[in-house]
Amino acid sequence: MEYPVETKEVQLEYPVTVAGKEYKSLTMRRPKVRDQLIADKQNKDPADKEIHLLSLLAGVETAVIQELDMTDYGEVQKAYKGFTKKNSKSETSNEQ
Repeated sequence: MEYPVETKEVQLEYPVTVAGKEYKSLTMRRPKVRDQLIADKQNKDPADKEIHLLSLLAGVETAVIQELDMTDYGEVQKAYKGFTKKNSKSETSNEQ
């Protein structure tokens, strides 16, 4: 049985510095329903919700996500989307 990946490290092509700390990579964790609920409750704008959600998953302040180059932001989005896709084996498995 394969288990889903729990974290994914995203190497930043364009590192950012926020509050004196340089970020060369972000380690994303699998999202939980509570993460989405927190982002939804604290933000009205869809873009702000996504930025808040990604910051929760990376364990960083929203300012870090806001400072990312768009290329790196796209990679962070891909990491998030990768967590939400079903494993092809689990889609066809008859195990219960």
